[in-house]
Amino acid sequence: MKKTLSTAILAVTLAAPAFAGCDKPSAPASLPDGKSAAMEDMMAAKKAVDAFRKGMEEYLTCEKNSSKADSAHAELEKVAARFNSEVRAFKTKG
Repeated sequence: MKKTLSTAILAVTLAAPAFAGCDKPSAPASLPDGKSAAMEDMMAAKKAVDAFRKGMEEYLTCEKNSSKADSAHAELEKVAARFNSEVRAFKTKG
């Protein structure tokens, strides 16, 4: 009886991720202004953007609704473009 119960609990635990919903990650709340930001601020923003990208890639592999996936992909591109713009501004300030 205990073995059957343990096996059932293990099966439910392992199957739980398969039933978990696709959770879309939130974009970083803000990005530093590259013209005035310190290196530490830019590095923190890079980590936040990288975490967002990774989370979004996981979301995109799971999301079956093509319009939601397209919207998420567009959001990812927008955040990446905005961050890259701030990086370029940071590099030009010298």
